[in-house]
Parts: sequence; structure tokens; C-alpha cells
Amino acid sequence: DLPPLYIAVGDNARSFKAQALDNLLGKMLRINPDGTIPADNPYYGTAAGVNRAIWAIGLRNPFTFAVQPGTGRMFINDVGEISWEEINEGMPGANFGWPDFEGRDNTGTSDNPLLAYGHGVGEDEGCAITGGTFYNPATPQFPSAYVGKYFFADFCGGWIHVIDPEDPEVVEDFAHGVAAPVGLEVGPDGALYFLSRSGGKLFKIQASSSPGIVVPPGN
Repeated sequence: DLPPLYIAVGDNARSFKAQALDNLLGKMLRINPDGTIPADNPYYGTAAGVNRAIWAIGLRNPFTFAVQPGTGRMFINDVGEISWEEINEGMPGANFGWPDFEGRDNTGTSDNPLLAYGHGVGEDEGCAITGGTFYNPATPQFPSAYVGKYFFADFCGGWIHVIDPEDPEVVEDFAHGVAAPVGLEVGPDGALYFLSRSGGKLFKIQASSSPGIVVPPGN
């Protein structure tokens, strides 16, 4: 059988919708490949109609998400509004807090992000987490230390960072000068690719380059 499909939906600038089960905004959705709704979805018995597809709530702009090959672990990259960017772990029935919280919730009423970083111009800051991918290719090209790690990119910061999913608070710098990234993927060749909105180009980072250097396609 084919696995379910997951769909990330932003709040459409109507933040109050993200906590309500009577709409699909600010949510992660889960449906079957034929368009039906799985009966084991967390809100199947409490929501109505198409809203039974809701799998997790409380998101602002889940611009991208990634599923780790082999484990099925899901990381959701949620773009913040005022102060914080988030990497959240996708789980059925999770509530990521928006709009009541952006970044960490110290009250314990919602599910905290694995990592939250602030808005700004520092090396560890940015404005929009617009790409993320697990490094688990069939044939790794990068050193073994990167296998199983999570790469993520920020649109304004112009960087790519790396975290260990088992210790996500420790952030490693990987590349600078990444112009306006809007997507990040691992290719079948084991290289890392990012799509740049600046000039509409696709770039490749391969093992022959040192971390911090962006290698154009074909090099």
C-alpha cells in the first residue's frame, strides 16, 4: 500500500485560524493517496468533513518540511512573524502553539520546537527558514559525520546550518553566501542542492568543496 500524503498549510495571515478545527489553515494535513481521509487521523472523530484531514495544528507558515528516509521522522520548518524561526517535529495531534506562542512556550500548553532561532543579522540569526533536508542518501558523498544530520537554510541569513536530530540545540555552520535560498534537497548523487530566488538558479554543494563554499552547478 502507498503511504499517506502530508500537506503543509499556512494561516493565510489569519492567525486565529491555526488553533481551530473548523478550517485547514495553519495545519499539517494527512490524507490517503486516493484523496480519502485516514480514520486514524488524530481529529477524525472530533472534526467534520474535510477538516478530519487535520494531523497537527498551531503553525504559521510551514514553508517546507522533510521526512527522514528509513525512520519516517518529520521536521517542519515554520516561518515566524516577529521574532522566531522554528524547526518542529511532526507528530499526530501536535499543537505547535501559534498564534499564542512564537518560539518556545514555557507554559507547557503546546509542543515546543526542537530548535528556535531569532530574527536578526547575526551568524545564527535570520528571518525565514525556507529549506530543510535530512542527509540520508543511498550513496553518501559527504563525510560520515554528516549522515543522519539535518541541514536547514535561512532566506535572509544566506546560510546553511546543520543539527544532529538527537541533539538539536547544537548548531553547526555549514555554508555562507547562500543567496536567498527557497529550497534545500539531497540529490541521488549525495550532493546538497539549493534553489536560489536571487537570479532563479539551482546550486550544488559537493564533497570536494569545503564547508562554507558554494559550488555552482557543473563544478
